[in-house]
This record gives sequence, structure tokens and C-alpha cells, in this order.
Amino acid sequence: MPHRQRPNILLTSFYERPVIAEGLERLATLGEVREVNRGRNLTRQELLECLPGADACIAADEKYDAALLDTADKLTLIAREGTGYDGIDVQAATDRGILVTNAPAVHEATANLTIGLLIALVRRILVCDRGVREDLWTRRDHWLCPDVTGLTLGILGFGQVGRAVARRAVAMGMKVLVYNRSDVTAAAADLGAAVSSLDDVLTDSDVVSLHIRHSRETDGMFDARLFAKMKKGAYFINTARGGMVDESALLDALTSGRLTGAAVDVLAQEPPDTGHPLLVMDNVICTPHVAGETTTSMREAFDLAVEQVFDCFEGRKPQHLVNPEAWDKARIRAL
Repeated sequence: MPHRQRPNILLTSFYERPVIAEGLERLATLGEVREVNRGRNLTRQELLECLPGADACIAADEKYDAALLDTADKLTLIAREGTGYDGIDVQAATDRGILVTNAPAVHEATANLTIGLLIALVRRILVCDRGVREDLWTRRDHWLCPDVTGLTLGILGFGQVGRAVARRAVAMGMKVLVYNRSDVTAAAADLGAAVSSLDDVLTDSDVVSLHIRHSRETDGMFDARLFAKMKKGAYFINTARGGMVDESALLDALTSGRLTGAAVDVLAQEPPDTGHPLLVMDNVICTPHVAGETTTSMREAFDLAVEQVFDCFEGRKPQHLVNPEAWDKARIRAL
């Protein structure tokens, strides 16, 4: 049954408005759109102020816990405008009849940035750039580094992003090792990669790239013990979630020489405090959680989120429903 009234749709996404203009126009034909754009994820207090009264929310990467959801008595849908939904208590949403969807449309962009960071890190591109600006052109020994071709890349997590990274790495002549908690042997073989144990991936890889989904079980998983298992002189890349990495252990691995360098698109606290120790190191590249954010991926992800809002309020089961078990008892089904 279609919704009887125009739904109130809260928009916390801070995607660039000119990029998603067509999606916004379409959304406005369905309901009353209320934008709360801070250019960042909303704080808990900001969510507490704006979530009540909303029938649906197209959400950035805010935290939606059980207590917060209790304040949203009309909420029927949280549509993430990206792939990750680790900030949402999915079970709490399910218990309250709230549908949760994601928009798996940013994996190619994320894979592209991952490979870009890999090349920049190994080939010391930022160091070279700074050296040229400091009149160090003739310091050839300063720029000396291995080639990417022939190195072994260890991919931890072989979902959409991990597989997209593997395709690119194989094309560059890298050997690719894969660790995944479920069996992905056939998928890896199709891409020219090999599945191995976590320990073997860490000890045999020149570069380790993290693509495991963040959850309670994986929070803080990459700790001093795992860094100690990595090949001496290796590189570490994280374009997944900052919460999975013990940043103190990463700092120790870099300062001790266990790692030659690291590239991170995500940190435990975003934005980081001024003077964060990783950000003052010459062998660290940090980007501001933009791996999935290109004009192309923003448009595709937002349009997909809008499509799922339409599905919900026109009585169709959304395509990318994270909690399908909630469908039969969803609040929208009672309207």
C-alpha cells in the first residue's frame, strides 16, 4: 500500500548538492525533504534534535543506536548513501520495524583510491614532490624505492572493494594474496589471486590492504600482534574503517621500522585532533575519508538511496535491504 501522506524525509547526507541535484529533485516529488547539512556526520545531539518526526532518513555515516532510534517513533527507513552501515544498530532497527538499506555503488572509486595510495606510498610520490619544491632534485638516493610490479599485495577482506582492488593489482603485475573469513577460493582464482591464512598473508605480503567490514568483532582487530607479523619493511593501507586499527600500534610499527610506510583514508576519530601523531610523519599519507567520494560515485550512491526510499513508500521491498527479516514487521507495512 502506498503511504497515505507525503512522507517527511530527513537528509543528513553531505554529498555536494550540485552533484546530487537530480536525485534531490526526484526525492522532492515523493515527500517533504528536510536537509540538515553540516558538511560532516551529524553529532548525536544534532540527530536527537532532527530525527523525531522523520518518516525516512537518507543518512551519512552517523551513529544510530537503540536509544536514539527510540526517539524516532515515525521512522520507517534509514537509507545509507554509501556501502558501510556499521554505525547503525541493525538489530535495534529491526526490533523497531525500521528498514535499513545501503547503496553499494562506491566500491570502484574506493578501489581506485586504494591503488592510488599504494602507488603513491611505494613510489614515494609525495616525498618526491616535496623534494622538488625544496630544490633537492639531484638527491637520487632520496627517491630510491621498489617498483610496484612484482610486489605481493595482501588483501584482507574480499568483498566488492577487495575484489576490485585485486583486479587492478593483478593488472599491474602484482602477486595477490587474499584472506577472508568465508570461503572465496573460486572468486579469488577467477581474478588471479590466491587465498591464504591471515598469518601467511601478513608474513608474505609487501603491502597489506584492509577491506574487512567493521563490526563489534573486528573493532580494533589490527593491533600490535598483527603488525608484528607483517614482513619487515612492508606497507600498510586502510581505506575501510579507522576503528579496526589500533593507531598506537600502527605508530609503533612505523617508528620502529617494522613498516616502511602507511596510507590511511580513515582514522578512529574523524576529523582527527590537531597534531595527531600519524599526521606529522613523513612516511604516512592521510586522506580525509574520501575513498568512495567522486562525483560519479556520489551521484550513483545517492540515486540508489533515493530509489530505495521510493521502493519503501510505494510498497516495494528495497533491493539493498540490509535487514530483510524486518520487512514483514516493518512500520511501513502497517501504513
